[in-house]
Amino acid sequence: MHITEISLTNFRSFQATQSITLAPVTLLFGPNSVGKSSVLMALFYIQQLLEKGQCDPQRINALGEKHVGGFKSLVNGRDIAKRMVLKLTMDKSDLIGTSYNQITDLVGDDFDLPADSPTADANRVAVEFHIAWSNAEDTAYVACYKVWLDDRLIAELTSDAGLKQPAITWLDYQHPALLTPLERVPKGRVVDVFVSRLHELLNSGRKSQKVSRRDVGQTAEISFDHAAISFKGVAGALPVLGKRLETMVDTDDPLITTRLHEILSDVAVAPLDNLLALLNESLCIGPLRLIPDALHQPNPYPQQKDWYSGAAAWDVMGRLSAANMAEINYWLNRPSTLNLGYSLRSKVVVSQAAYSGEGDTLNELRAFIETFGDELSLTLSGADEDSNPLSEETPIDMDALKKLLEADPKARQPASKEHHSKWVLWDDLNNIEVAFSEVGVGISQLFPLVVAAVQAKKGFIACEQPELHVHPRIQVSIGDLLMQANKKSTFLIETHSEHLILRILRRIRETSEGELPEGLRPVSPADVSIVYMEPGTAGVRTRRIEIDRTGEFTSRWPNGFFAERGEELF
Repeated sequence: MHITEISLTNFRSFQATQSITLAPVTLLFGPNSVGKSSVLMALFYIQQLLEKGQCDPQRINALGEKHVGGFKSLVNGRDIAKRMVLKLTMDKSDLIGTSYNQITDLVGDDFDLPADSPTADANRVAVEFHIAWSNAEDTAYVACYKVWLDDRLIAELTSDAGLKQPAITWLDYQHPALLTPLERVPKGRVVDVFVSRLHELLNSGRKSQKVSRRDVGQTAEISFDHAAISFKGVAGALPVLGKRLETMVDTDDPLITTRLHEILSDVAVAPLDNLLALLNESLCIGPLRLIPDALHQPNPYPQQKDWYSGAAAWDVMGRLSAANMAEINYWLNRPSTLNLGYSLRSKVVVSQAAYSGEGDTLNELRAFIETFGDELSLTLSGADEDSNPLSEETPIDMDALKKLLEADPKARQPASKEHHSKWVLWDDLNNIEVAFSEVGVGISQLFPLVVAAVQAKKGFIACEQPELHVHPRIQVSIGDLLMQANKKSTFLIETHSEHLILRILRRIRETSEGELPEGLRPVSPADVSIVYMEPGTAGVRTRRIEIDRTGEFTSRWPNGFFAERGEELF
């Protein structure tokens, strides 16, 4: 599963709704302070909302506990009368994900209700959150939560400003995911009066009213008689994640009641469970990364928030396999990759401890022999260091001493040996071990992205300005790192680097012309999304810069492609 689009309205510098298409590699360009980092912040704000029900956080945990100042600082123009609207669209990639479908698995489907999980069968899922300010409760809350399955709005959940009456106020009973095969309506046909088994059961014995919705892309409104379904929520209209939805719906048959709640949970809760799992597997590397010195001690329990400072890259190193390390070294030091001149080596330290004391001279001698072996020589002397330091010394026969110790009935265990290993940075030019604090700053700034690219298996990898403090030649190679190092995660990169994008354009051109260097995966225009952001009268505006198969821009770059170069040269 991966996120394919994010839409923001009234979030920080975003005022009018802006949608950003995400690809395996997404590059965010634009002037300083235009709002590029706001896109990353929105994703982890949603994570904190889902995980802790926090609509008004002072800090975003996953961003290294970065201070954001709560809803009043996050909403556009600091106008608490506005609603922030955040929408994420996800491609499930044939992943089933979370499902609350249990009754039919246990007793079979004898209810004349949909037998499969609505969310599990969907290819695309979208969720949208409307965050508003409650004057009555003096806090932000989820005023509205919507769900789309396969690009069709299926449910809308709302809450009053008092946060006491969350309810499902819209359910598309005619959505294919909520129909049995016999109930499904042919595509393009609109039914004025529609009643399905699910519609009948959810509205039986309760006061309903006609509700209508006309979603984007629909040619006509869809209307149903619908009785609002109250449920137990969090922070307003947000369902409790990881649990079957609790509502007022009840029937004479407990199994049917359970099945109805399973269906509602698969529609409203399962998409959030899947999204939170994706966000929990994601990480963000901030613009200023830690430079560890020789005394740095890694945390044996890596945390998501520590990726923001880059510290987690060193924390996870002790857990990586030799294959992971070989791949990291490939990217660090091959002439065809970053070619930094440094690699990681496994350093094994062996120590031997000798124990003595309690006036036991023989065991002290034994400990010395076991520690120093044949290098040890002993003498006897009547010397007194203070008054007679030059007294004659008599050598001791070491073989005789060893026999004496072997015959000692109080012989103890030999001195203990200990060893431990760790990964260290190796200067391949000078063939010595070095600390990250002893080499160029750019090495430590780039290292977390290399580790993240190699070890991540799910989610997305966000990074602010990966090109910091590195030579243009290395910036070019970062393009290959993003396109080639990881097939399972996606990259969301905030950057100002012209060199990085030039390498990606080159790989697209080489792919189409059959000139791609051996060992590299093909790169197509669909693999990269280049988004330019610029300020406007209605807040930040975003524009996707299209690329053709020859690696050329087909849509106009605002003010030209890095126009500063031309201005300075000509």
